[in-house]
Amino acid sequence: MTLFNIAQRYPLPDRKGKPIDIVGRRLVDQHGKDHSSQPAELTSIVLLSAERGDLTRACIENLFRHTEEPFEVIISDVGSSEETLNILHSLEDTYPNLTIIYNPQSRGTGGQRNQAVLLSRGRYVVFMDNDVLALPGWLSALQEEANRDPNIALVGAKLLKKEPEFVYYCGFHAISLERDGEVYGIGLDKEGEKANLSREDKRVNIKGIVPWYPTTTLLARRESLIEFGGFDDWDGTQGIMLANEDKDLSLTARKYGYKIIYTSRSEVIHAHEYHKVDRTNRYHRLYRLRNDLIERDILYLMNKWKLEYMLEKLPHEDNTRRFEKGKLTRVKLDLTSGPLAADVRRIEPL
Repeated sequence: MTLFNIAQRYPLPDRKGKPIDIVGRRLVDQHGKDHSSQPAELTSIVLLSAERGDLTRACIENLFRHTEEPFEVIISDVGSSEETLNILHSLEDTYPNLTIIYNPQSRGTGGQRNQAVLLSRGRYVVFMDNDVLALPGWLSALQEEANRDPNIALVGAKLLKKEPEFVYYCGFHAISLERDGEVYGIGLDKEGEKANLSREDKRVNIKGIVPWYPTTTLLARRESLIEFGGFDDWDGTQGIMLANEDKDLSLTARKYGYKIIYTSRSEVIHAHEYHKVDRTNRYHRLYRLRNDLIERDILYLMNKWKLEYMLEKLPHEDNTRRFEKGKLTRVKLDLTSGPLAADVRRIEPL
């Protein structure tokens, strides 16, 4: 399904449980300026909240410190615990340009982002994980790239590690396998030395067209999202619930003839560490490490786009899988030599 009927499928409740007025809500930026009559310059920054209220608070506070351009924040919560809701209430009381959708339960990553897109009114929407810390100039750099060309639908930022001299994700990591204009593999390549690229590495600081990019910090042109229907979210029978919605969004944008750009001039910190994940806490147990949902999402994505490979060459493991006869099997691919090397697509410099 898509954002076209998202409000009918998933009502957008406010703090009191009443539907948010999609058309009549006041559009205010961080300085208190009302953009209701001219919303184009107000960028909507979209966060998903699933517990981890301390991270959401740090993310919001950092946005206010390091964002000069007019913005609002739209948070879609999954029905978090009272502790997290208390943090959200405090943020809502503090910042007039913050709107929170209080879902009684998870509507999926795509569904909840579609809710926020429906509420937005500006030229651009930014999808951001709630464990991201913005750095000065991050938004202006994304906007400047999108402003260059109306055929640019998505622009991704350089994602730094908590130790900001190293890179978490960049355009060089996002790859695909393509032959005769058809994509048959998509994913990440952070294998070997690519797992610890320096912030100043030449491969990190190439601006260009990428085959896809994560929604960790991703600017989207709102009119393009409206055109192709936003995220293909889970409707109870099909769609994506939890994972790989960013790959699906990117492939959809490409299908409609749009470009996806990575710019190293926009920098944020992604405060996530693989080796420190507590797999037993409420967030990971209920919302993130749901292997049953993740596998269903992968199968749906690969069947939808007729993909053969899901590429996941990660620092701690090679989790690449092949889709064949309706099943996923682990495989180890050599992308540097052999028959697949010529089909690898990385960032195309501009």
